[in-house]
Amino acid sequence: MKKLILVFIILLQPSLAFANQPLSKSLITSFYAASDKLDGLEGKYPKEFRRLDEFSMSEKTAMISYLKSSNAYSDVKSVLSSEGFSNLDEFFDVTFRLMGGMYKVQMKKMPKGSQNYLGGMEKMMQDNIKMMQKNGMPEDMIAGMKAELQSMKQQNSEMQKAAKVASKADIKFVENNFEWIMSITPDEEELAPN
Repeated sequence: MKKLILVFIILLQPSLAFANQPLSKSLITSFYAASDKLDGLEGKYPKEFRRLDEFSMSEKTAMISYLKSSNAYSDVKSVLSSEGFSNLDEFFDVTFRLMGGMYKVQMKKMPKGSQNYLGGMEKMMQDNIKMMQKNGMPEDMIAGMKAELQSMKQQNSEMQKAAKVASKADIKFVENNFEWIMSITPDEEELAPN
């Protein structure tokens, strides 16, 4: 489930309804409230939510189609509606815009020379995999590291795409409210299943 929130945060192809509504504290509060409630549905629909991890972050249409055909859809739709979202597209739009702005602002805040931090992390993982292979580590351990590296590359790519199309208004909102947004953003531990 911890990837569900990340997937919602990074999905591409903004929709129309919230596209004209500027990011605001009330909109972001509704987004995180909906995210928290969606996270709570995992216990009721573990199979459906586990399946979501199989989608790449840019497969928005396929993910929406899957969710709409799943047993969880009526509850997902109810959660979104309770927080002011009329459909999955609206929710995805806000997640995409928010995280594109967050990524852009975070990259601006990094000291010169460290902006390729994510690329450095990928290289470090690649080097670790090579060392593990050289030292004869178990193949299942190496396979796990390779899967983690692939996931990291995909997430980094999607975040960069989101940042490239982030609007000036969204970036300005995030810059002006960065500390507040970070204070209400769930930690990885909070996203982990129980």
